[in-house]
Amino acid sequence: MKKISLLLFSSISTFIFSQFVSPGTGVTYNLASLSAAAPTVVVNNGTDYSMTANVTISAGDVLNMDENTTLKINGGLLLTVAGTYNTTATDFKITATDPAVVFKGIRLESTSTATFKNTTLEYGGGIQALTGNFLMDNCIVRYFKSGQNTSAAINFSTGNPVVKNSQFIQNDLAAVASGANQSVALEFTGNYLNGNTKLNSNRPQINMGPSGTGSTTKILNNTIIGNRANDKVGGISVSSLLGVYNNVLIDGNTVTDNRYGITITGNNCSGTISNNILTNNNVETVPANGGSGINLYGNGTFKVEKNQIRGSLWGITLVNTTTADLGGGALGSAGQNIFKDNGNGGQLYALYNNTPNAVSATNNCWREGELSDDTMVEAVITHQVDTSTLGLVTFKPYLCGTPLATNESNLAKNNIYPNPSNGTFTFDAEKSGNIIVSDVSGKVVYSGLVNKGKNIVSVKATSGVYILNYQSEGKKSSNKLIIK
Repeated sequence: MKKISLLLFSSISTFIFSQFVSPGTGVTYNLASLSAAAPTVVVNNGTDYSMTANVTISAGDVLNMDENTTLKINGGLLLTVAGTYNTTATDFKITATDPAVVFKGIRLESTSTATFKNTTLEYGGGIQALTGNFLMDNCIVRYFKSGQNTSAAINFSTGNPVVKNSQFIQNDLAAVASGANQSVALEFTGNYLNGNTKLNSNRPQINMGPSGTGSTTKILNNTIIGNRANDKVGGISVSSLLGVYNNVLIDGNTVTDNRYGITITGNNCSGTISNNILTNNNVETVPANGGSGINLYGNGTFKVEKNQIRGSLWGITLVNTTTADLGGGALGSAGQNIFKDNGNGGQLYALYNNTPNAVSATNNCWREGELSDDTMVEAVITHQVDTSTLGLVTFKPYLCGTPLATNESNLAKNNIYPNPSNGTFTFDAEKSGNIIVSDVSGKVVYSGLVNKGKNIVSVKATSGVYILNYQSEGKKSSNKLIIK
């Protein structure tokens, strides 16, 4: 019996002490020195590294990812940072040792500072950011699984985190999220999202809570593409369900094929929604359950201008006691919103004012491509004329417009050759960035990081026409790619 007890104690001790915790004395590690300090925990394989037990970087210590290499993490393990995490490599990857057995995730404690750059993160359980000192730039986050560490690929808890120029591809849950009772003013700029909330749970691809008093959540110039098979997945939500102050700026986004385009729900909300292109956000087949290009629900006050809304079940819906300036009102909206083919049940609904408040909505194009008169505009607006308890919408004068031209200054320069190719080609990039190759239905067949100059890219796909999207430092461009 004593031998059995000793063996059991020995096994437990090995398990406990197989993890690595840095001393917290100001030590700076990279993967090579971390492997030297804990050779059985972070194993140097020559061409890559394996993490075989939990690793904690204590407050005061630094983990600097400075090699263009891959860190493979065994299933169920957690990388915890209470100190500083920094990336200086130009092409770094964190992945699971076995993609079928994901690692638990990355936990950034409230004392930490984290900078992720030029990094591909995949097959993990999420990033839990308890710190507001968070920057992600030119990264790829893909194939993260649920049930491990967070409620999103990245879950924020506080502060003013920044995520820019990055990709979020087919993660089980939302790309980014925060709690309903937390104050997080995220700046989310120039990112590409495709097919997130893959489990088709009732979450949007961007699922942020309130910004907090004196701060603004900024969702700017992103592309957000849904999977039409997932009818519960929305585009952008920045909401305050528990009454915490919430201010938003949602500008310049392209949102396509989701349950809805943009929604802000809850009281004590305000902000500006402008210059967004919202197309075919109609995968919800039951109009009572969603399908708005823009939905504003609560008692908030919003400026809404220069949006293009096409193919939704509802164009803009105002609910409860929301106040919105859609043109010519007290908030100085220029109007210039464009509506086309937003409807359900054989009826078009450009604007549904389901509030008792009057709405100023002048200088908008209510029926793009049609030479409208008052009767035609009235037919696509639901307000006091239709139901006496609703507020009156002032829609005259009105106008019609055309889709906005692409600003050439926002194009990232690049060159592809040969094109057509057999799937292997040279991509000549003006600057470091990332690329996404998708078929004509929007399905992603390749994503990767690219460096400034010539990059050899190999795409395994059947013959056909594809779209290559390149983004770098806030600029984007698209090219037709032909594979023979």
